[in-house]
Amino acid sequence: MTLEELINEHHTQLNENDLYILNFIFQNMQLCQGKTVSEIAQLSNVSASSIIRIVQKLGFKGYSEFRYFLRNELDRKNRAKVINTNRIGSSVVLEDVTSTIRLFEQNRFVEDIYTLLATSKRIYAYATGYGQSLMLKEFSRCLINVGTHLIIIPGQIELNLISSTLGKDDLLFIISLSGNVTKIKIDIQAIQLKQTPIVSITLFSQNELSHLADYSLYYQVSNINQETRLNNSSFCTLMLLFTLLYEGYINYKKNESKL
Repeated sequence: MTLEELINEHHTQLNENDLYILNFIFQNMQLCQGKTVSEIAQLSNVSASSIIRIVQKLGFKGYSEFRYFLRNELDRKNRAKVINTNRIGSSVVLEDVTSTIRLFEQNRFVEDIYTLLATSKRIYAYATGYGQSLMLKEFSRCLINVGTHLIIIPGQIELNLISSTLGKDDLLFIISLSGNVTKIKIDIQAIQLKQTPIVSITLFSQNELSHLADYSLYYQVSNINQETRLNNSSFCTLMLLFTLLYEGYINYKKNESKL
């Protein structure tokens, strides 16, 4: 399991300070894999005890075990370097962007989603991973500009609590890379019983979440590395999808105001 996958798996147990420290380690893995916990604490301006608590939240007995994991993770990343960098740096990303735009333009449910955004009593959104939640925060910020408030559900526990309060006049977005929602399937089914419209946002594939949702939006991803199981362009095209949805929603509201 990669560091990003560990963060995603334990995301509900991590607070903002935890994520700050983990992001520092993730961005400076080469540096951190040879440092002691005290040295990393000094570099990241936090306490050593905070770092130890975080690695324990991720399932490690202590920092020594986590540092061993970091070394293996770094070796795996080095082995996973893609040879054809020219293709990855330009043509594949362009293909993903083009495909994402085409999928959005051909989606017959987009107008229905605009209407739900404009008329729903409350709008919620839940992201299954850390990267997806970052993109979701930016989308939520943009919506404020047009007077639409999107409430981000921070974790699975909160999703379970909110599921009992939702109704048919509310709206729920669920964002996932793979669409594998086994851990929250019971919550989704409970929400379905409340007749709350669900919009799924996933990569373009046959997946469980899209089958459960009332409306589905897709983005294209490529180059999922078999060594790291990470994708170089997923966040790029996910943000593009949110941008298309936001810009389209602005036009929808302008047209509605003219009627």
